[in-house]
Amino acid sequence: MRLRILLILAAFLLAACGQSEPPAKGEAGPPGPVGPPGPAGPPGPAGPPGPASANGRAIRVITQPCDQPACGLSCEENEQILNAYALNPGGVIGFVDERNVTFRPKERPAVLVLACIGK
Repeated sequence: MRLRILLILAAFLLAACGQSEPPAKGEAGPPGPVGPPGPAGPPGPAGPPGPASANGRAIRVITQPCDQPACGLSCEENEQILNAYALNPGGVIGFVDERNVTFRPKERPAVLVLACIGK
Protein backbone atom coordinates (compact mmCIF):
# COMPACT_ATOMS: atom_id res chain seq x y z
CA MET A 1 0.00 0.00 0.00
CA ARG A 2 2.82 2.39 0.85
CA LEU A 3 4.50 1.62 -2.44
CA ARG A 4 1.30 2.40 -4.33
CA ILE A 5 0.94 5.77 -2.57
CA LEU A 6 4.59 6.59 -3.29
CA LEU A 7 4.14 5.70 -6.98
CA ILE A 8 1.00 7.85 -7.27
CA LEU A 9 2.74 10.73 -5.50
CA ALA A 10 5.79 10.37 -7.79
CA ALA A 11 3.49 10.39 -10.86
CA PHE A 12 1.82 13.63 -9.66
CA LEU A 13 5.21 15.24 -9.01
CA LEU A 14 6.53 14.28 -12.45
CA ALA A 15 3.35 15.52 -14.12
CA ALA A 16 3.71 18.87 -12.33
CA CYS A 17 7.30 19.30 -13.61
CA GLY A 18 6.28 19.42 -17.26
CA GLN A 19 6.21 22.78 -19.00
CA SER A 20 2.81 23.90 -20.09
CA GLU A 21 2.00 26.86 -22.31
CA PRO A 22 -0.12 29.64 -20.87
CA PRO A 23 -3.63 29.71 -22.24
CA ALA A 24 -4.28 32.08 -25.13
CA LYS A 25 -5.78 35.39 -24.13
CA GLY A 26 -9.24 36.18 -25.30
CA GLU A 27 -10.53 39.52 -26.52
CA ALA A 28 -10.76 42.36 -24.04
CA GLY A 29 -14.21 43.12 -22.76
CA PRO A 30 -15.84 46.54 -22.78
CA PRO A 31 -14.49 49.11 -20.29
CA GLY A 32 -16.21 49.32 -16.95
CA PRO A 33 -17.94 52.37 -15.54
CA VAL A 34 -15.87 55.39 -14.46
CA GLY A 35 -15.06 55.30 -10.77
CA PRO A 36 -15.30 58.18 -8.32
CA PRO A 37 -12.48 60.76 -8.36
CA GLY A 38 -9.64 60.19 -5.96
CA PRO A 39 -8.58 62.56 -3.20
CA ALA A 40 -6.60 65.68 -4.09
CA GLY A 41 -2.85 65.33 -3.86
CA PRO A 42 -0.59 67.49 -1.68
CA PRO A 43 0.38 70.90 -3.06
CA GLY A 44 3.58 70.98 -5.08
CA PRO A 45 6.62 73.12 -4.36
CA ALA A 46 6.58 76.75 -5.43
CA GLY A 47 8.02 77.19 -8.90
CA PRO A 48 10.62 79.71 -10.02
CA PRO A 49 9.51 83.26 -10.73
CA GLY A 50 8.14 83.96 -14.17
CA PRO A 51 10.28 85.21 -17.05
CA ALA A 52 9.49 88.88 -16.36
CA SER A 53 10.60 88.88 -12.73
CA ALA A 54 13.41 87.83 -10.45
CA ASN A 55 12.59 87.30 -6.78
CA GLY A 56 9.26 89.01 -7.40
CA ARG A 57 10.86 92.17 -8.82
CA ALA A 58 10.03 93.40 -12.33
CA ILE A 59 12.69 93.50 -15.04
CA ARG A 60 12.71 96.50 -17.38
CA VAL A 61 14.59 96.35 -20.69
CA ILE A 62 15.76 99.53 -22.43
CA THR A 63 16.97 99.47 -26.05
CA GLN A 64 18.74 102.54 -27.47
CA PRO A 65 20.39 103.05 -30.86
CA CYS A 66 23.86 104.55 -30.70
CA ASP A 67 25.32 106.44 -33.66
CA GLN A 68 27.82 108.54 -31.64
CA PRO A 69 31.41 107.66 -30.68
CA ALA A 70 30.14 107.04 -27.12
CA CYS A 71 26.65 106.64 -25.62
CA GLY A 72 25.28 106.23 -22.13
CA LEU A 73 22.22 104.59 -20.63
CA SER A 74 20.86 104.54 -17.07
CA CYS A 75 18.43 102.61 -14.89
CA GLU A 76 15.98 104.58 -12.74
CA GLU A 77 16.89 105.54 -9.15
CA ASN A 78 14.98 102.60 -7.62
CA GLU A 79 16.63 100.11 -10.02
CA GLN A 80 20.02 98.55 -10.63
CA ILE A 81 21.67 96.97 -13.67
CA LEU A 82 20.82 93.33 -14.26
CA ASN A 83 22.65 93.06 -17.60
CA ALA A 84 23.92 95.21 -20.47
CA TYR A 85 24.89 94.11 -23.96
CA ALA A 86 25.34 95.48 -27.47
CA LEU A 87 23.66 94.27 -30.62
CA ASN A 88 25.44 93.95 -33.93
CA PRO A 89 28.27 94.86 -34.39
CA GLY A 90 29.07 95.21 -30.66
CA GLY A 91 31.56 97.39 -28.88
CA VAL A 92 32.89 98.16 -25.40
CA ILE A 93 30.52 98.54 -22.45
CA GLY A 94 31.73 100.25 -19.29
CA PHE A 95 29.82 99.94 -16.02
CA VAL A 96 30.02 103.34 -14.31
CA ASP A 97 28.08 102.25 -11.21
CA GLU A 98 25.11 100.01 -10.37
CA ARG A 99 22.73 102.20 -12.45
CA ASN A 100 24.80 103.62 -15.35
CA VAL A 101 26.70 102.25 -18.34
CA THR A 102 28.71 103.81 -21.16
CA PHE A 103 29.05 102.27 -24.61
CA ARG A 104 31.64 102.77 -27.35
CA PRO A 105 30.42 100.98 -30.48
CA LYS A 106 32.89 99.13 -32.68
CA GLU A 107 30.99 100.39 -35.74
CA ARG A 108 28.08 102.77 -36.05
CA PRO A 109 25.16 102.53 -35.89
CA ALA A 110 24.87 100.01 -33.07
CA VAL A 111 22.27 99.23 -30.40
CA LEU A 112 22.77 99.19 -26.64
CA VAL A 113 20.44 97.04 -24.50
CA LEU A 114 20.18 97.59 -20.75
CA ALA A 115 18.17 95.33 -18.40
CA CYS A 116 17.25 96.94 -15.07
CA ILE A 117 15.72 95.33 -11.99
CA GLY A 118 14.14 96.96 -8.94
CA LYS A 119 16.24 97.14 -5.79
